Amino acid sequence: MGGIGVAGRGRDPSFSSPLGTKIPCVPLSIRVRRGLRSRAEIENSHQTIGGAMLIFTNRTMQASSDESAFGAGFSQGSEILGMATVARKGKKGWSVADIDSDVNDADSKQALVPIFQGAAPVLIYIHGFNNTPAKCFERCLKLESLYGVQVVGFSWPSEGFQADGTLGPGVIPSADSGDENDLSAVNAGNRRESPIQSMIHRYHQAVLNGKNSVDALARFLRMVAAARLDANAQPFTLAAHSLGAQFLQYSLDIPVVAESLATARNVALLAPCVRASDHRNWIGKIRPLSQLFVTFNKGDSVLAGAAVADLDLGSNSQLKLGTDPTPDRFRESYMRYISCTNAMNGFGGHGYFAQDKMPKHMQTVFGRIFSSKRDLEAGEIDRKIYGIKGDEDGLTCYFNAP
Repeated sequence: MGGIGVAGRGRDPSFSSPLGTKIPCVPLSIRVRRGLRSRAEIENSHQTIGGAMLIFTNRTMQASSDESAFGAGFSQGSEILGMATVARKGKKGWSVADIDSDVNDADSKQALVPIFQGAAPVLIYIHGFNNTPAKCFERCLKLESLYGVQVVGFSWPSEGFQADGTLGPGVIPSADSGDENDLSAVNAGNRRESPIQSMIHRYHQAVLNGKNSVDALARFLRMVAAARLDANAQPFTLAAHSLGAQFLQYSLDIPVVAESLATARNVALLAPCVRASDHRNWIGKIRPLSQLFVTFNKGDSVLAGAAVADLDLGSNSQLKLGTDPTPDRFRESYMRYISCTNAMNGFGGHGYFAQDKMPKHMQTVFGRIFSSKRDLEAGEIDRKIYGIKGDEDGLTCYFNAP
């Protein structure tokens, strides 16, 4: 497919940390030649579900063996990508290894192709608002354990720090950074109060960070597509959660993104934090090989808070797609809206696809989607798989009565 390959850029093989010191950027191929880890060790580190995971990022990377290797800052408008392997260390900690602060084509292919040649379907996961690197790792590991897929995560600066990694004006330093459900505290009655305003400022900064990171995301998606085509083995699904769906939406203006997404078997916008009213105008740019999904929950308190927060931006309507896609829906044979309203949704009703105790129907459907299968196989009826009858035209399915 034209435009998938990414030319190497020949950058200086080192980068400056926030302290001004030079940290070597050691490409994967060089690490193998130097004997730091064997090629087999690096490739096999991604083959065990629940073992080491591959995480890409556009964050500034630092020399560290834990999650602090993924910094809070980033380079605005840059295509620079980092990657590392991440594994659970103890009950709560993380071990970060094989850090590459400036990934080139050869590095990404060498890391990704063995994953696509592995035993499990691949899930590419883009997280939402206020996910620290550690929270991103946690979610990726959770998805692996729930669904038996091999997850490759993309960690982006979503906590609401400025590009240099510092807090912006009006933001109160908080020890609670990293909870994607924070916005559920925002409502029309308290949105002018100082602590809530601080949270809203962080949310708006995260939105801006996403806009300024689209080139890096586009390059990552090109790398994924190139590796998938090269391996020609396991399929992949791309899942973008909450504000991660808005991040993906912004990237669709870059033509190669649509080409890259066309190599995905499924694309799932999970509780998307994007405006519902005009989604038909852009969602058609996403055309995966099999199905495109939008999940929504009318009781999602996080997206309700986001809608209130966005009123400060002067928009007339901020009802989110992940709350209610409205009757004006995108009607194509490959499109499916999934209502999670009145189902068991967990705290905030926002991360229902990654709950500890999930209803059987819900886990079955998400398991199929994330494993690059159709939600309904030929001859199956929606009532059997979802637990309730869907719309007559098949566009929308439900886990419970809406």
